[in-house]
Amino acid sequence: MSDNEKLIIASQFGPGKVLDDAMKIRRAVFMLEENVSPADEIDGQDGHCLHYVGYVQDWQPATTSRIYTVNHDSWHIGRVATFKNFRGKGFASQLLKQIEIDAKKQHIKKLELEAQVHAISFYENLGYAAYGDIFLDANIQHRKMQKILTA
Repeated sequence: MSDNEKLIIASQFGPGKVLDDAMKIRRAVFMLEENVSPADEIDGQDGHCLHYVGYVQDWQPATTSRIYTVNHDSWHIGRVATFKNFRGKGFASQLLKQIEIDAKKQHIKKLELEAQVHAISFYENLGYAAYGDIFLDANIQHRKMQKILTA
């Protein structure tokens, strides 16, 4: 597999195949690797979110994220996760860039997220800026980040 392999990115609102595939990734990363409790991970919001999954060859899920609308011109990105064997290949970056393209098409002016502290530099490389204090979410240190979108 090439390090610059292009993802096939699918999105779907609410329940369906994309959410099912997203949950496979989220369970492996958050619940198994990071020991996030099922109650923290399965928060009842998935039915109200736009889910993204990046697929590699033969429609194998590799990376995921979910979006919800904060207000008329901003989206919150959450649950960004990549299967361990697909990390370091730029797949999460491709997924987040597609979300940004889609956001601009919807006239969204700001993307916000809560990054795990170890991932802040990853998001900074994509143009996000950290602000505020470090806080705990599911016993993992996070910091708020945002990106202002330009036309």
